[in-house]
Amino acid sequence: MKKRLMLYGILLTILIAGCRDMYDIPNEVKNLNLLVIEGFLNSNGPTSIKLSRTVNLRDTAQIKPEINAIVKVEGENSTSYTLTGNAKGEYNYPFLPLIDNIKYRLRIKTATGKEYLSDFVPVQKSPAIDSVNWQRKESGLETGIQIYVNTHDPQNQTKYYRWEYDETWEFHSPFSSSFEYRNDSMLPRTDPIKIFICWKSESSTSVLLGSSAKLSQDVISLAPITVIPSGSIKITVRYSILIKQYALTKEAYNYWEILKKNTEQVGTLFDPQPSHLFANIHCVTSPDEEVLGYISAGSTSEKRLFITRNEVEPWNYFHGCITDTIANKPAFLKAAFGSKILVPTEAIYGPFGSIAAYVGAIEPCVDCTTIGTNVKPSFW
Repeated sequence: MKKRLMLYGILLTILIAGCRDMYDIPNEVKNLNLLVIEGFLNSNGPTSIKLSRTVNLRDTAQIKPEINAIVKVEGENSTSYTLTGNAKGEYNYPFLPLIDNIKYRLRIKTATGKEYLSDFVPVQKSPAIDSVNWQRKESGLETGIQIYVNTHDPQNQTKYYRWEYDETWEFHSPFSSSFEYRNDSMLPRTDPIKIFICWKSESSTSVLLGSSAKLSQDVISLAPITVIPSGSIKITVRYSILIKQYALTKEAYNYWEILKKNTEQVGTLFDPQPSHLFANIHCVTSPDEEVLGYISAGSTSEKRLFITRNEVEPWNYFHGCITDTIANKPAFLKAAFGSKILVPTEAIYGPFGSIAAYVGAIEPCVDCTTIGTNVKPSFW
């Protein structure tokens, strides 16, 4: 039994951590400590500006937030709005009353006294998203469900677009749990649904761009957004994607296009080589200091799509979970369930009605909250 429990521990580690290759980071990598500015001056919703610093590749911290800064949005008409910061380096304003024919910029003063200023940028209104649809993709390296967006500007003025998205999906644990092991005792679980039905959300990380500049009409048709791989857990019950659309200036589009090439297309000698990013944010106190980021302003448009599993059948999801049977003896139960290597799912009854054993599986196969949340999203 000890060997079996050890095997479950190994399987649990694989399920949570996944497979990763080791990478030896060069010793000469420097920590440049550059200021990174992410965000958008939103005229029809909340504005969030994130400030952080670049870190050395050997630094275990994934993000080094820039806190206690003073962040303001300034208009050419002398208006000014101060954003509220938090410990994550996020600076927020609930609603910026931006005027269409006025340009705006971002002013930042860090806790150390350094000052940064962006160029003035126009307020770009995003046209409405016409539709979000999907098609089954059966060929190529990725098979599954390809999601597209369609949009157009009847005024023929936008021409440059960028998209982001938020995915949310409902999923169920492979096994339902009717029991819980607590205080060295096996007890009936009062609410099995709490660990059986969950939701998980993720946001886009790729740079998604589209342009109609070379077309006679400002129309974007079937712009690819993302692919849900065949058999993904995302469409085992119900899936949702919320697409956000931004209108860009030509200069902003060029910035994002270079960023896309630098982050996604460099991999072989024949790929485009990294290009310098021309940010529109500058350090006033140290003009030679490089700053990473590009500030745009305007309105956004959004559209949500839902997909249910019965719409994409056949959809063969393989969860890889197995169960094991543990004899109803205190030492065996404590070894298997007390350490949470296994979570009980059901009881096996003997010929005279007594419980002879319990069935269990590793925690991620029973308790969906180890992967997601059991709080239903407000839009669900």
